[in-house]
Amino acid sequence: MRRISSFLIIVFSFSVLAYAGFIFSESSATPANNKVTISWVTKTESGIARFMILRSSDDKTFSEVGLKLAKGTAGNYSYIDENVIFKGPQTFFYKIRAVRNDNSLVEETGSLMVNPNISGMLRTWGAIKAMFR
Repeated sequence: MRRISSFLIIVFSFSVLAYAGFIFSESSATPANNKVTISWVTKTESGIARFMILRSSDDKTFSEVGLKLAKGTAGNYSYIDENVIFKGPQTFFYKIRAVRNDNSLVEETGSLMVNPNISGMLRTWGAIKAMFR
């Protein structure tokens, strides 16, 4: 009897560990000129209503920058953050948060660090063109 209870404890412990990290199988943040593309792949979406895309400049305080509705089945997602601030910090951190309809957290990715390619030339050229309109 003692062996059976030890076995059940080991199986239960493994099940709890296997359950952690069950929504996301991949996530990435890729810089481009004046934007960052955040991509992720889900394994399952049971009970998930939406995904919140969060951004931070210090990897501590995150704020929501975007939202994607869950498809209901495992799938691929992407979000383009086009609001990268030119005069702000050059390093950004992103997280993707899976939430239920009641806004409760299901799972969150780890921080995705990215150094965006912010083009000052594009912004300057746009300002020069606007002067002659």
